[in-house]
Amino acid sequence: MNNARRYTLQHVPFLRMLLPLIAGITWQHISPSSYIIYVWGIIVVGSCLVAWFTRNKALSALHQYTFNISLVAVLITAGMVSYRCNIAQDLLPDMSSRTVATARIESPSVESTHSYRTQATIVALHDDSSMREVDIPVILYIKKSFSASHLSGGDLIYFTPQLQRFESPTLPHSYDNARQMALKGYLYYQYLNDEQWQLSDYTTRATLHDRANRVQSQCIASLRQCGLSPDNTALMSALLWGYRDDIPEDIRTDFSTAGLSHILAVSGLHTGIIAFLLWFLLYPLRYTRLRKLQHILTITVLWIYAFITGLSPSVTRACLMATFIGVAHIIDRRNTSLNALCGSAVIILLLSPMQLFDVGFQLSYTAVAGIILFSPYCDLSSYLDKPHESVRYVSGLIAASIAAQVTTAPLAAYYFHYIPMWGLLSNLIFVPLLPLVVIATLCLQLAHACRVPHSYLTTITDSMVDTLTQGAYTIARLPGATMNDVWITPTMLLVYVVILASIWYMLSRRTLRAIIIVLVAIIVLQVIHISATVTPSTPRAYVPQEREYTNIQLSDNRHNCYIINTSPIAEPPRSGKEWRMSQHFTTHIINHGDTICNADIYIALPFIEYWGTKILWVDDNTWRYCNSKQLYEIDYAIITEAYKGRIKHLLSNFAIDNVILSATIFPQRASELAVECKNHGIICHDIRQDNTLDIARLTENN
Repeated sequence: MNNARRYTLQHVPFLRMLLPLIAGITWQHISPSSYIIYVWGIIVVGSCLVAWFTRNKALSALHQYTFNISLVAVLITAGMVSYRCNIAQDLLPDMSSRTVATARIESPSVESTHSYRTQATIVALHDDSSMREVDIPVILYIKKSFSASHLSGGDLIYFTPQLQRFESPTLPHSYDNARQMALKGYLYYQYLNDEQWQLSDYTTRATLHDRANRVQSQCIASLRQCGLSPDNTALMSALLWGYRDDIPEDIRTDFSTAGLSHILAVSGLHTGIIAFLLWFLLYPLRYTRLRKLQHILTITVLWIYAFITGLSPSVTRACLMATFIGVAHIIDRRNTSLNALCGSAVIILLLSPMQLFDVGFQLSYTAVAGIILFSPYCDLSSYLDKPHESVRYVSGLIAASIAAQVTTAPLAAYYFHYIPMWGLLSNLIFVPLLPLVVIATLCLQLAHACRVPHSYLTTITDSMVDTLTQGAYTIARLPGATMNDVWITPTMLLVYVVILASIWYMLSRRTLRAIIIVLVAIIVLQVIHISATVTPSTPRAYVPQEREYTNIQLSDNRHNCYIINTSPIAEPPRSGKEWRMSQHFTTHIINHGDTICNADIYIALPFIEYWGTKILWVDDNTWRYCNSKQLYEIDYAIITEAYKGRIKHLLSNFAIDNVILSATIFPQRASELAVECKNHGIICHDIRQDNTLDIARLTENN
């Protein structure tokens, strides 16, 4: 018979702290203001004074009421203050061409195609004979060299600061890297060539984080010497030690498509495996007077492992939960998993409120909350009288996978716009293999460290990791492996949360009282979807910033998007994908020879007429050798990388008001064309500077 716990607010006291804390952080994130913090500070002082003066028994009800108000006010204010203290400050000190910056390297370098990416903090600015202490977090992209590859945490470098700000995309709904970097505390970046920086002879005192990075590097170096294949070494470096930069892109894609991407990041699942190994090794202590030492040692080693792997949100959450539960056993107090989960979230958000907006943080906590709340009702073995252990194990694994998938799928679709359809199957097959892979790899590294012959262990570990990789490869290529181009709005996400909460209430209370809420919420979802497809779309004409090929995307008010591209591949470009999904566009790739003609759009390349705006698509050298007697009026001429002529050759055939230079044009040639436009009195738009050009909006402004 199912014995799932019926949670109430009395069982989860940390939830009553978590909700107002989240409210305060979110309030400041949506509408940042210092004045509202002062208002809430006054509410805190007032409610605390009333609670103090009503503490006698005669006014106990009023005291309880005001005490609750003061507690909520304190937590909301704490969330606001914590957010304000951790938000990146957009205040750069004055710097000249003679200023020299001293920056401290905060993390090991991450290798990319042409450079090393590292996190740094500018700690001082030198102007002639003066020095100013500053604290400016910055991302440095350092050209590949021997010196750059050996930079580590604590090193000091000198360079002339020419900081650039991360720019948000202008295409609607596109991934906002500037926003994500700002949430991590970084507003600026800079590229450095070999001659633009110098390594200092001095190093700062290593922090705890630096020492953890060095231990992580040593663990990864030891793993690389164990004889595993390069791909398997890269996979296990991520799976065991949290270093993901060496994983080949095709393996990342396969694991993501198969619904196994959580395996590639050290998470609560990996931490749970380590905790189980520690618990098993320390189990004999339960039969001695030192039985509480089992919990103390387990918690200590888990936190050491968390520091080595980079203190990711999922690992921190797992370690905090283990700490709450372990401390409860040590002091002989009861504690629920859900309360421990909420307690860990309170601590993390108080110390790092920006984590609330991190995708990994949200997915991690949503998955665990879903497993705690829903897996007992999905576990079929709990409805049997005396199920066999194997049945209970398989049923529990299925229940946990279903609960995690149901609760996280909408959130993952909201951020990544796809749903792995075979995720449940892949998790059921390969997650049970994960503990064996982790144990085998740890034993392999231990044998290598102790100089014990381990060729047979290397072969076994390689085989198991190959099975994991091949399994992800196979599932990723099954029919219908993913549901792509899924668009979910924040409103739809909120309605889905209401549905899940109502279903959990009905299951836990064994009542159909909330069925009306579920039905209404489902109808609301349908209405939102239908209204989005029926409402006329807003016409827009975008020329995005692309480094390889040029494209223009033209939409009408009937949910059609026409794409003209210089790429030889007849596929929609990645840029603008979120915009096209959000508007439910039907995408049409336009080639030379195609003709589109309706009341508002006419396309017969190289000519485009868009709501009365005349556009010339210049993707060949035809006009370089023509000289028309009559000039055609052109509002915008889009110059692509395929055109090798000059502006004057176009002016022999057209009267052009604006020229748009593609980002694919070589910078020196783009500068020459811009100068030529200026000489002819033509307005020039460089996509490198404008990021994305909205022709429709430019036309409206003109």
